Amino acid sequence: MRTRWSTQTRGSALAVALAALLGVLVGAALVFALGRALPALTSAAPAAGPRQAPTAAVTEGSQDAITAAVNMVGPAVVNINTFFRPPAQDPLERILRRSLGIPTEPFPRAGQGSGIVIDGERGYILTNAHVVKGAQKVTVSLADGRQFDARVVGIDPLTEVAVVKVPGNDLPEATLGSPADLPIGSWVIAIGNPFGFENSVTVGVLSARDRQISGENTILLQDLLQTDASINPGNSGGALVDLEGRVIGMPTAVIPYAQGMGFAVSIDVAKEVAARLIDTGKMPWLGIEHRPLLPQEAKQLGLPEGKGSMIFGVTPRGPAAAVGLRPGDLIISIGEEPTDASGALGKAIRSHNAGEQVDVTIVREGREMTVGVTLGAVPSDLGRR
Repeated sequence: MRTRWSTQTRGSALAVALAALLGVLVGAALVFALGRALPALTSAAPAAGPRQAPTAAVTEGSQDAITAAVNMVGPAVVNINTFFRPPAQDPLERILRRSLGIPTEPFPRAGQGSGIVIDGERGYILTNAHVVKGAQKVTVSLADGRQFDARVVGIDPLTEVAVVKVPGNDLPEATLGSPADLPIGSWVIAIGNPFGFENSVTVGVLSARDRQISGENTILLQDLLQTDASINPGNSGGALVDLEGRVIGMPTAVIPYAQGMGFAVSIDVAKEVAARLIDTGKMPWLGIEHRPLLPQEAKQLGLPEGKGSMIFGVTPRGPAAAVGLRPGDLIISIGEEPTDASGALGKAIRSHNAGEQVDVTIVREGREMTVGVTLGAVPSDLGRR
């Protein structure tokens, strides 16, 4: 059966068809107009300019500089192996070992780190204090295959710097620079022996200066460089290098639960400490914990912001405690050296010898006073609790 459309139905269908056709034509016209206008609109928007190829993070020139710096410094970065006396055994453990046929004397514990040759003629090598602290035996391996037994010259737990000496007198020597004028964001290279993989190289940037973190045995480490160059166990005591092949720092620590947060001792500090350790074998010590003056504290004391260093801890029976220095005292100078700038207090103390008397000027309860303090030597067990 054929269906027939009435005249009214056909008219309605025709009207719908014409409306649809008109809609298509209008839509096409709008799309065409928008297509012509869109490039002009896009180019006029300042936040969305013409698409450009991204700039390479490492250019051919910087890659060549990295390679040259590694070739320059790499031979002077050494592997340090340490052996520690095993802990004393409980008498019951010794009896149990004997009954089970287990040797009563456990094997020595071993450790590993890195070092930097700073004096190739005299055999002096810079490393971290925690790498060699308490070691019964220290050996040094060079990238060229030579090995030496080493002697620990001195250790400074306050700055995490130590110096060891080997009998060699023709060692490859690193060139030391300074991070002071290196802009934040500059390329840096970490060279060391992480997990025993000798002369491993990682690259990052100088993220910040003047950082402080809590180090081994709760000691507050200050004046540190921060970098995102990968640092792992075994990198400690190695080299942090700029693109000119100059050592600017010594990798020391990482924050294990963070990413890209490594810390290095500034070579400016390490050079001062190394010179003192080579000369005397020990570092001067005041026996305090300190930090910069906070703005609200400066306001309360009526002092300019940034003036002095506030004592927040005093070591019992230490040099500062012996003369009555206490938490809350503001140290404004050591001898003739003001302690305003970051790191100035530590630098002022390091300019003296252990056993030397210095004048310490403080502000206490709004009153300025000067006391004489005989500096001690940094204890080898500093920070243990």
